[in-house]
Order: sequence, then structure tokens, then C-alpha cells
Amino acid sequence: MAANRDIAYEILKARMDRAGMDIPKAQADYWMQRLEAAEQNLADKGIYLEDTLQDNTLLADYAAFNIQNRDKGTGEPEWLRLEIRERWLAQPRRDQS
Repeated sequence: MAANRDIAYEILKARMDRAGMDIPKAQADYWMQRLEAAEQNLADKGIYLEDTLQDNTLLADYAAFNIQNRDKGTGEPEWLRLEIRERWLAQPRRDQS
């Protein structure tokens, strides 16, 4: 199972102060691509998201951070690093065989 990008997109819109608003298609497409990239980045870290409120929110938070900080070299804020770390620790380990 994977995160629900439609729900994550609605959460992302709220994080970007655009909840309940129509988003221009080009921007909506860009945000959806950022969600896909965020999901892949998390998978590269060993986090396989599921369709849960926590995972959809994590995906939206991570995408929002990447959108808002793409030109800054400051790294992830502490709260986001901890959220990702806690999710990784809770991740069921996949069989390595």
C-alpha cells in the first residue's frame, strides 16, 4: 500500500495556505510532482508510506518543506527530521532475503 496522494495534496494545499482554493493547473501539477518526489525520497530512506493520516501528513509536510526551501541550504528543520526518524523507527522491517 502507498500514501494517498490525493489526500496528501489537500493537506499540502492547507500547508501552503491554499486550502479550499482553486490552484492553477501548472502549480497543481508541480505540487503533485513534488509529492511524488517526496514519496520517493522517503522510500530511499527506507520509509514505505501507507494510506494513513500520519503518513499522508508526513508526505505533505515533507513536500511543503521541499517546495518552500528549495533554494536554501539549511537542511531539514529539527521537527521534520524527528518526524521522519520516528516514522523510520516504526517502519516494519522488510525481509532482506
